[in-house]
Amino acid sequence: MQKILPALLLTLGATATLSAQTRVETADGRVTLANNQASVTFDSGKRFDILEMSHSGSRNLVQPGSNLAPWTITYLGAQGETPEVNPACAVYRGYTTERNDTASALTFRWDTRLQYDGKPYPVEMRVSLADNSPLLEWNITASLPEGWKVSEIKFPTVAVKSPETAKVITPAGWGNEYTLRADTVYEANYPSWSASMQMMMLDDPQGAYFYSPRDYKACGKLMTLGERLGQSEITTRTVVSEAWNKNGAFTLPWTTVTAYHPQGWAEAACTWYRPFALNTSWGKVELKDRNIPEWLVEKDLWLRAKYTGDTTIVAVNRAIDYFGDDIAFHWYFWHNHAYDSHYPDYFPAKPEFAGIVKQVRDRNCQVMPYINGRLWDPGADSYKARKGYEASCRRPDGALYTEIYPTSIVPNTVTCPSSPIWHDMLIELADSIQERIGTDGLYIDQIAAAAPYPCYAENHSHPKGGGEFWYEDYKGIIDDMRASHLKPGNIIFSEENAECYIPVFDILLTVNTPHTPACRIVPLYPLIYSDRVLTTAYTYTPYTDVRNGDFRYQNMQCLLYGSQLGWVDPRLLWVDEKSAYEAEFLKKLVDFRKDQHDVFIGGTYVREFIPEGDNPYVNVPVFGPDYMVKGAEWISPNGKRVMYVVNSDSKPHTVKLPTGKTIKMDAISAKRINL
Repeated sequence: MQKILPALLLTLGATATLSAQTRVETADGRVTLANNQASVTFDSGKRFDILEMSHSGSRNLVQPGSNLAPWTITYLGAQGETPEVNPACAVYRGYTTERNDTASALTFRWDTRLQYDGKPYPVEMRVSLADNSPLLEWNITASLPEGWKVSEIKFPTVAVKSPETAKVITPAGWGNEYTLRADTVYEANYPSWSASMQMMMLDDPQGAYFYSPRDYKACGKLMTLGERLGQSEITTRTVVSEAWNKNGAFTLPWTTVTAYHPQGWAEAACTWYRPFALNTSWGKVELKDRNIPEWLVEKDLWLRAKYTGDTTIVAVNRAIDYFGDDIAFHWYFWHNHAYDSHYPDYFPAKPEFAGIVKQVRDRNCQVMPYINGRLWDPGADSYKARKGYEASCRRPDGALYTEIYPTSIVPNTVTCPSSPIWHDMLIELADSIQERIGTDGLYIDQIAAAAPYPCYAENHSHPKGGGEFWYEDYKGIIDDMRASHLKPGNIIFSEENAECYIPVFDILLTVNTPHTPACRIVPLYPLIYSDRVLTTAYTYTPYTDVRNGDFRYQNMQCLLYGSQLGWVDPRLLWVDEKSAYEAEFLKKLVDFRKDQHDVFIGGTYVREFIPEGDNPYVNVPVFGPDYMVKGAEWISPNGKRVMYVVNSDSKPHTVKLPTGKTIKMDAISAKRINL
């Protein structure tokens, strides 16, 4: 098990003789950019290639001949041409060097021949290395003929050797670890459930290769890592905003950084991603400085109520009797139409629902009914009446983006958040839900979960293509809703945890992280954002049965990650003695968590650890092999270091902590150890 430690001085190893200042050296057909923490050597001859790359004394990370195409550009010509150009279709012109006060750089140039005018249209890639830094920085620009644009780009594409024991770390939800497999591509579509953050890593016992676009505007982008023939190729594919083409030139508006950390993926993320994250508009504000209603900050349990029938109401009231009034209810199927159909025509609500909400609120609990913030059913009455087709997101050919879900099996169109029609529709829903139903806030699904689509609608206000408009316009809608339409003390939240939406919503429902025996969930997200965000849940709870063993595992992990617990359908609890035992474990964790707000609210997640000793290693259904007793280390906002240990087993176990201390864990129990 890897440890997560504070940032350490990097071991200099083989590069210890180098100076802190980055310099450029040439010899024997090679040009090297190097300082005391990193060294990268390029072919200085007639083609571009990376011959050697090392960081902090690591092994050579690249194989010569594997990095001939660091970019691929798709153009849109004045007559509709759509050539896809890479270095094989251009003339390599070599490199120039540059030195400023803090860094050295190499700029590599290729000339493209995009039209028969006798002019070259160069692509220039800049690779820079700041003094005393291990981070290589990658940028690119391209010159354009009149009337031409760049429409899509893959950059930077870097291939590194694939260690036999390599793992792929993706930023899906909480974070995922996959065993690297040959001829397999791992994707992370940002910002969405599959890429809550902008990074990919290739990890093995010797260290982790770190790849991260540093985009402060949260533009849509698809990061991929693909393994083939012993090489792991990492790249970012971006659909370009037309606004990035100006005055006969294209510029990708962010820098990508790459490096290698000898202590592994967690240290790489803490050392290099967290400082970037805390400097963004969404990560700079600590949780304690956010204006979140106190009842939500102090919340410990969410339940997922479905329908409005007697069985649901009995289960809801029994849950309040059992767990107390520390419950918020996320409510589905409160409207007359089938789920995932007729959106956004939720009204009229089922006639009994407003009364149910009042009953639950009279018992000091909160209710947030489900709505979708992204889909518009073209079969809904409002689609024609409100001209929903003018708000719909459009493909380059003008066709609709259409999605279909197994819950309804009807097509839904994806709506563009830039549309004033959609802005007004969501605002009206916010007013109606609060006024006509009397809820404690608004749950708006998919905004923080679904990746943006590039939009080419002729009538929309944003530049065509991709870019920052998706995030900025959704943020604008919710900001307006919060400023002028949200009742005092009410909240707004969404599903999933794309980082840019942290300050947009009061809390994020984090349940979509992939989890199979081939895919292990890792605490990448809490390592970066634990002191900035409120989350609830861990993954989707069982839909039909909580008695298979995964329910306890989920809630153990949920507590250790600092997330508010539960998000289970109360109808699944107390079905029999076995399910009642699961409810007992959940109640123990809820009661335990009530006393941990001094740490979990605004504290910093430090690391996961596995206690040694009597700790069964079992096959957890859906999740795969893991331990029954797990732990996490945190630092409270006032600097107190704390360890948490949870035993999810129905038997007691005596285990040894990383401190050397031995403790006895009762069955289905949790403990706090102050360090």
